[in-house]
Amino acid sequence: CPYPGWAYGLDGALRGAPGMERTADFDKADWGLKPIRLETMGAYMFVNFDPDAAPLSDWLGDLPELLAPYALDDTVLVRRTEYDVACNWKVYVENFMDYYHTPTVHKTTLAATDLSAYHQNPPDTWIGKGEYLTLYAEHKGSAALLRGATGFPEMKTLTGPSAVGSTYVCAFPNALMAHPKDCLWYVEIHPTGPATMRLGVGAVFPRETAERPDFEEVVQQYYERWDVSVDEDNRINEQQQRGVSSPLAEAGRVSVMETASHLHRNW
Repeated sequence: CPYPGWAYGLDGALRGAPGMERTADFDKADWGLKPIRLETMGAYMFVNFDPDAAPLSDWLGDLPELLAPYALDDTVLVRRTEYDVACNWKVYVENFMDYYHTPTVHKTTLAATDLSAYHQNPPDTWIGKGEYLTLYAEHKGSAALLRGATGFPEMKTLTGPSAVGSTYVCAFPNALMAHPKDCLWYVEIHPTGPATMRLGVGAVFPRETAERPDFEEVVQQYYERWDVSVDEDNRINEQQQRGVSSPLAEAGRVSVMETASHLHRNW
């Protein structure tokens, strides 16, 4: 610690406490760093500050089973970016789980691909057997590329619905994960105030894909898609925050394409 100069081991134990030698009843063993719980679901890591909370497996329920075709244990994080966004965290969750805005906000980018599967009446949205919500749609190609871009082969482990579409997950309240056919990405949301948040976006690929000799060249196609869509979403979410902050704002009707957002609000 750069303030009093206390020193800790990599195990968190207090190793040195200069100036505390004459302090009564002071035992270094009582003053180590506080342990924090860490549990994983494949490549996803969950930190919990509550020592008395139930296990992560109780919270996620059958989500690991649903995501089993993506072989999360054999994936690697290849890039992580951060952004400061001037909106409430719930605004961003709604944005991630909603395709109603895509034809307007992403008119020249994501909307250039076929999103009709997401616009079924209603879309395939459900609360799982755990504290999570999913949005799924069948579609051709990869949901992680812009139109005309050429990416990596689809994952060899995919079966059933995962082989013909993409699965988006909101693990309550704010862990967001996207699972197309050739990669994964996740969105961390860290509230920093009632109208501000820090956003983290991680790009995850199968280990076999990341070890390809052409990986760094081809992956730029994916980075372009994420950078463009995140920028568009950040800007519209900040506008949305200003809108809902108006004294004239009131709740409106919900589209069938906003089913996931509605379920999240109810939760």
